[in-house]
Amino acid sequence: MQAAITYTSDEFLTTYFVYVSGEHISAAKAEVNALIHLSKSDAVLNWDGRIGLMDSQKNMIPFLLERAALVKEAGLVLTEIDEQDDLIESLSDDVLKNNIGSDETFSVRTISTSEGASAAERLDFESRLGAHISQVVGSRVNLDYPKIRILVIFSKKHVRVCKSVASKLRPMLRSRESGRKPFFHPSMMNTTLSRVMCNLVRVVPNEVVLDPFCGGGGILCEASFIGARTVGIDLNWRLLTGSKVNLSSIGNNYNLIQGDVRRLPVSMCDSIITDPPYGRASSTRGAQAIDLVEALFGDVDSILRRRDESICICGSQEMNLQDLAERMGLVVNQVLQIRVHSGLVRELLTLSV
Repeated sequence: MQAAITYTSDEFLTTYFVYVSGEHISAAKAEVNALIHLSKSDAVLNWDGRIGLMDSQKNMIPFLLERAALVKEAGLVLTEIDEQDDLIESLSDDVLKNNIGSDETFSVRTISTSEGASAAERLDFESRLGAHISQVVGSRVNLDYPKIRILVIFSKKHVRVCKSVASKLRPMLRSRESGRKPFFHPSMMNTTLSRVMCNLVRVVPNEVVLDPFCGGGGILCEASFIGARTVGIDLNWRLLTGSKVNLSSIGNNYNLIQGDVRRLPVSMCDSIITDPPYGRASSTRGAQAIDLVEALFGDVDSILRRRDESICICGSQEMNLQDLAERMGLVVNQVLQIRVHSGLVRELLTLSV
C-alpha cells in the first residue's frame, strides 16, 4: 500500500483534528508532526491533550489515517464553542445539513480531555444532540454501523463538534502483529512501533530502507507496506530465513544479507530503522550490542543519501544511545521514551548525519 501525499485544497483555512492513542502519547504527537512535515503542508498544529488541532488549506486527514499508527480517529471540526455556551443552540443547522445527508445514518459520541464533563452528562448530551440532528437533517441514528460519525470533544475550556473517521490502519496493524506473521520470533518488534519508527523518519515509497539488525523482519515489513524497498542484514541465518518468509508474503522489493554490521555490506540507502539485539547471543554471536551500534554509527555518514532525520533506532535506557550518537558526531533530533512495562523503558531516537 502506497501513501498518497496529495490533498484537496480549499480557498480558506479549515480546522481539522486528530485524536491519538493514549499508549505512547509523546510518540503519537511526534508521529503526527513527522507526517505533517512529510506532506509539506501549511498546517499549524496545536495540541490540547491527546487532541491535535490543525488549521490548513489542505485536507491531510486521509493521509494521516492511512499512515499513522497511533492516530485513533481524525476529521473535520464543524464548530467550536466556549464550555459555558449552549452547544446545541450554537450549532448551525446549515453546518449539519452540509455534513450529514438526510439519507445517511449517523452516530454521536463524546469524549472528555479534562474532568469538566461527567460520563452521565456526556451520555445525556449524546442523546439530546442525536435527537436534534435527526430533527434538523431528517437522518437516522445507527450506533453500530453509522455512515457519519459525530464526535463531540469536551476539553477544559472548549467544546468541539467534529465529523470523524476512525482509523482503518490500526485494526490492520493488529491483524499483522508479530505473533500472527508467517514467521514469529520473540525478539521481533511489535507492528505498531515498527510503523511509528518508519513514520518518524518519513519513509516514502520506493526509497531504500536499511535494517542492519533485521531479525525476523518486523520493521522491514512495515516499511514494505508503505512501499519502500527494503534491505535487511543479520548474522542469524534462521532469523533471516524467517524474515524472507514474512517479506515474501507482502510481495514488495526486498534484499536480505547474512552479514556483520562491523563490516557493513551495503553502500547506499535512504534511511536506517533498527532495533538492536540488546546483546542477544543468537543474533550477535557474543558481541555487545553497544559495540555493534557504535560500528553502525561510524558508517552512516558514508551510506546515507538522505541526511536530515534519516535514522531511527530503538534501545534500552541502559545503552545510553543519545550519548553515543552525540559522541560520534550525529545530531540527536528526538528522544522518545516508550514504557513496555514497569521494569522496562525503551527509547526511540531519531538522528541526523
